[in-house]
Amino acid sequence: MAFTTYRPDIDGLRAIAVLTVMIFHFNSQWLPGGFIGVDIFFVISGYIITRIIHADIMKDNFSFSLFYVKRIKRILPLFYIVSVTTLLVSWFLLTPEDLVMLADSIRYASVFIANAYFEKNSGYFAPAADTIPLLHMWSLSVEEQFYFAWPLLLFLSMKYLSPGHRKLFFITSLLVLIGISEYAARGAEASAYYLIQNRGSELLIGALLSMLIHGKQDALFARESALAIAGLVGALVLLSLFFLFEEGTVFPGFNAALVSVATAMVILNGELRKGVLYRLLSTRILALIGRLSFSLYLWHWPVLVLYRYYFNSIDAVGYAACAFLTFLLAFLSWRYFEKPLRYLNVQKKWVFIGYFILPVLVLVMIAKDIKRHHGYDDRMPEQARHLYDISVSSFDDITKEVSADGRYRPFELVPIGDEHLLPKAPKALLWGDSHAGHFRPFVEELGLKNGFYSLYGGAGGCPPFIGVDLIKHGRPEAECTDTNNQVFEVIKNSDATLVFLAGRWAMYAETTRSEGEKGSHVFLGDSSDYSESLENSRRAFRKGMEATIQQLIANNKQPVLFEQVPSYPFSPSNCLIKKATYSWMKNEICDVHMEYVTKRQAYANAVIMELEKKYPTLMVIRVNDKICKDGWCKSELRGVPLYMDNDHINDSGSRLLFDRYQHSVQYQQLQKLIRP
Repeated sequence: MAFTTYRPDIDGLRAIAVLTVMIFHFNSQWLPGGFIGVDIFFVISGYIITRIIHADIMKDNFSFSLFYVKRIKRILPLFYIVSVTTLLVSWFLLTPEDLVMLADSIRYASVFIANAYFEKNSGYFAPAADTIPLLHMWSLSVEEQFYFAWPLLLFLSMKYLSPGHRKLFFITSLLVLIGISEYAARGAEASAYYLIQNRGSELLIGALLSMLIHGKQDALFARESALAIAGLVGALVLLSLFFLFEEGTVFPGFNAALVSVATAMVILNGELRKGVLYRLLSTRILALIGRLSFSLYLWHWPVLVLYRYYFNSIDAVGYAACAFLTFLLAFLSWRYFEKPLRYLNVQKKWVFIGYFILPVLVLVMIAKDIKRHHGYDDRMPEQARHLYDISVSSFDDITKEVSADGRYRPFELVPIGDEHLLPKAPKALLWGDSHAGHFRPFVEELGLKNGFYSLYGGAGGCPPFIGVDLIKHGRPEAECTDTNNQVFEVIKNSDATLVFLAGRWAMYAETTRSEGEKGSHVFLGDSSDYSESLENSRRAFRKGMEATIQQLIANNKQPVLFEQVPSYPFSPSNCLIKKATYSWMKNEICDVHMEYVTKRQAYANAVIMELEKKYPTLMVIRVNDKICKDGWCKSELRGVPLYMDNDHINDSGSRLLFDRYQHSVQYQQLQKLIRP
């Protein structure tokens, strides 16, 4: 049987890959390891591309220009239609900031470096993944980068290396890449996820499989039973990993290598062109979905993101609508756009000009224009634009003419409050994660009213505790621990008498983020126990908060702890903007049930109340009673949106909360501490 004969089972495997990714993106609880479908795609790509290149090089018939023409015609037309359609729909839905993010992602994806862009812009303060319609283009960029490098590398290795040296070179390269990926997965998670050096081993495993079996059909059939068993084992491994892996799994690294090897075993089994697994993967429906898999993959994410963006949440009807629309768009674009342009008879130079150079220039120019005009906020009604401007207000945008003494680092040196008191020492210090950061305007208003200034220190996603670590994969995150230790040393040695503590307490006590918010579990531990569990995190949470308060008091500091503001399962300010934009959404509820907030914060608040009783000098600034009443926690007060995303309040909201707080009995008690 000819080596390049069509493999319907590979299309079936593509179908499994794309369907599992779609299910995972729809709801990760349905298939927690569904994300490995992307890695299955990588192995298939490495296998198929190498099968084509390797055969042509062996025949001395390989053409670099023809190879890239075929890749351009295969990939770029669909990329253009998905990107342009997404941009057009987003023009009517996204806020200016989110539209700029989309435009940037299109610009970088057009020149095949979307993965580098998303790696650079990932992190705690980056936009949530489910608000970036073309985030999935990172994987397309990884494949495109592989297509640039691999043909030349393979060509040179076959020309200048003996078969033995070539085998040694590629096996060594594979092992090195797996090691690099594992190292990154346990440290630099963003780069591990997005960058080709940490994903290249998956493509290389597929490529090496193709090289290994080239022209060896007779030898394969001689080992028919072994290959059949290997295929079934590979399929069972993949099936189990769909359920055993989850977002918190160390990945890619060794685990991605396991997925890749299992996928390679399934592909190898298919070379027999018979057997239970081959027949199952070759069924007509799976083969058809497999042929649509590229279109399905490119369409499903923007459809899902824009649906959730518009409706705030998604239910069974929404899932069905998104699935139907994804399949409809995938079929139509495949049938009437992707296939015709792929097989259109065009001279090579016109392919490079018409399929690549001109469209990319146009897309890049459009994207840069959107960024230059800050997302064209004038496309929004005046009231919506006003709400948007408030929602993105941040203390970081404020410019101060003076800064504090450098000896207070790692605290930020921007004075919070009455900066005219400089060069005097700060009377108060604010310590915590990004929730401490969003209380800076609150503390500034407090300082202006009471004649002091403060400084902020801490790190996003890092609770302001001593003796307790944020842990990942059973190890403490050194950056968080080191930052807290340095901050506490400055606090001890400072003349500040007040220390404000703030954090996203419920996230650390529950180990989870808000409902619908992407991201892995957040675990706490200490040197006595680094196990990742709810029970251990709660133990460490209680211990860390008490130890910190105890040490502050022991060092003659007055601890003042901020209650956590409510978190939302959606972006409330975006909801308010949509209400102001679309008349038919005027009755949309942008608030959250108080019951939801109370339940989520129950454990953290219980610990805080216990510590209040145990340490009478501890003072707690409660803000939820300024936001929540009549069974609802409000997304706006006096027409002012409080939030910038689903859990951080904006500058205006923070100042408004202080305005309400200053009329309380609690405020009078706090004033006595500030002005003894």
